[in-house]
Amino acid sequence: MVKSLFEQQLEKKILVLDGAMGTMLQQANLTAEDFGGEEYEGCNEYLNETAPDVIDKIHRAYLEAGADIIETNTFGSTDIVLDDYDLGYKAEELSRMATAIARKAADDFSTPEWPRFVAGAMGPTTKSLSVTGGTTFEKLIDSYHEQARGIIRGGADIMLLETSQDMRNVKAGYIGIERAFKELNVQLPIFISGTIEPMGTTLAGQNIEAFYLSLEHMKPTVVGLNCATGPEFMRDHIRSLSELATTYTSCYPNAGLPDEEGHYHESPESLAIKLRGFAEKGWLNVVGGCCGTTPDHIRAMVDATKDFEPRKFKESHPHAVSGIEPLIYDDSMRPLFVGERTNVIGSRKFKRLIAEGKFEEASEIARAQVKRGAHVIDACLADPDRDEMEDMEQFLQFLVNKVKVPLMIDSTDEKVIEKALTYSQGKAIINSINLEDGEERFEAVIPIVKRYGAAIVVGTIDEEGMAVTAERKLAVAIRSHDLLVHKYGLKSEDIIFDPLVFPVGTGDEQYIGSANATVEGIRLIKEALPKCLTILGVSNVSFGLPPVGREVLNAVYLYHCTQAGLDYAIVNTEKLERYASIPETEKEMAQKLLFETTDENLAEFTAFYRGKKAEKKVDHSNLTLEERLASYIVEGTKEGLITDLDQALATYDDPLDIINGHS
Repeated sequence: MVKSLFEQQLEKKILVLDGAMGTMLQQANLTAEDFGGEEYEGCNEYLNETAPDVIDKIHRAYLEAGADIIETNTFGSTDIVLDDYDLGYKAEELSRMATAIARKAADDFSTPEWPRFVAGAMGPTTKSLSVTGGTTFEKLIDSYHEQARGIIRGGADIMLLETSQDMRNVKAGYIGIERAFKELNVQLPIFISGTIEPMGTTLAGQNIEAFYLSLEHMKPTVVGLNCATGPEFMRDHIRSLSELATTYTSCYPNAGLPDEEGHYHESPESLAIKLRGFAEKGWLNVVGGCCGTTPDHIRAMVDATKDFEPRKFKESHPHAVSGIEPLIYDDSMRPLFVGERTNVIGSRKFKRLIAEGKFEEASEIARAQVKRGAHVIDACLADPDRDEMEDMEQFLQFLVNKVKVPLMIDSTDEKVIEKALTYSQGKAIINSINLEDGEERFEAVIPIVKRYGAAIVVGTIDEEGMAVTAERKLAVAIRSHDLLVHKYGLKSEDIIFDPLVFPVGTGDEQYIGSANATVEGIRLIKEALPKCLTILGVSNVSFGLPPVGREVLNAVYLYHCTQAGLDYAIVNTEKLERYASIPETEKEMAQKLLFETTDENLAEFTAFYRGKKAEKKVDHSNLTLEERLASYIVEGTKEGLITDLDQALATYDDPLDIINGHS
């Protein structure tokens, strides 16, 4: 693939972006007349029409200071923003005018040895889907599409989505940009820059890792941070981004925090020294300035960073998904739990709450699953007696505000899947696709994956039906993998295979030996496709058995599947038995039913658990600190452990006293 001139320059040196447009306009002491009248005063984008010479002069000042990239005066040139001045109808034309002004200035300064680039600036608008509301995902796509069209027609080199505070807005912006690319038959590099607030997340709650993972499918050329509170508070976030991102990275901070009069106090020299430290660490490919910065700041940055090599990045990272928080996989995390109770097919309580329209109460079930250890929440609203689309939308409006973990969108309707993904800031998991009807499901769902970003669960099912033997499971997995990677362009790390679980307690002869075949299937798939992950709906194995026996059988089966390499388990985390706490005799009985399935073993297992009541979980609130610590170890649970350990460390002088008791 031929690299753009912009990418070629990124490999040669740390590129310098210009400074603040707004700061320079404030210093220009413009009058209402410059803005075209009092009713337009403060609408910087209208200056592209009423005072283009002012904008041109600012661009040239930054180019003279040594900027490699100048931003167009289009930060707020969407109809959503311009409607405040009754100028929304001019959104595309003002975007085009602004870009043409920047294009002319950049061309006048460019040489073959030193090309200058124009970045079409696209701000977050005045609406945030996740925070303020006030608009829709579809409306945002239309607004960004119109703005992008004007920027492209004006001659931009780069599309820059900046000061991004809400990933749902970014996703809408990306779709709008891609729509403009297709319409105008062009493809430009995409540059995305987020803003991390003092609390360490975006305004909508994501940290930098979750932010990056949620936009990785957009294949941006550059990802970074801008604005915010100045460089000191960006340090940890830029380091984390640099370690994770498989793209070029950027940082263009404010000149510190403004005082009560709006003055910024980072001098050109002090700001440049701090950014020089980032370049010295090898964290940067692009550097520049945001609010409060001027050509003098840019001149100082050029000098401070010119002797450092641009950052080199890795080509890949492990499997990762995200919600508000990131989930970056490594083997030590196995098995990751997918909370299964927010599923109308598998939970009577959840189904009833949805049917009664109690969507907020239904979302509390998800919160409870996370509290008991779920790393991902499954959302399935496919009730044949109800409108799945409407229920999914209603439920997700509450769910995204109740849990921070990644979501698993569980539906066979691609329209429902797509609508659900518009509610998720993160990189969700789609459950599921398979080859039952050939590549029909692949063709329907993969474009959605590429548009919104997601990992995908792939069942080991093909035109012949469900794969029961280990060998068939492997063959279907390899065929699916090769199609998805080589034909459809997915990454292996985003594929999660479901080798299928069949019930052992139904007496169905075709499933005799299937429990062991699934365990072996997991092992074979992990060996053949090491970058891919595996997942099971574990509770299927115990379908039809007594409730208490089901929990034991599930736990024993989960243990053996995990030993074979299982990565994700769809479970009810509130009822999950700990393998270590199950008596040996019960483990042996479960293993016999699983791996030596006979009528006798089934009868023995069923008789043992028939009518047996579940033992009540320990209520930690009634225990002393020492008793609670002991129970965590016996039960193998982490819930509450960290809080109580902190209390214990504050109580005892010597950490060994926690174990030995107070002396």
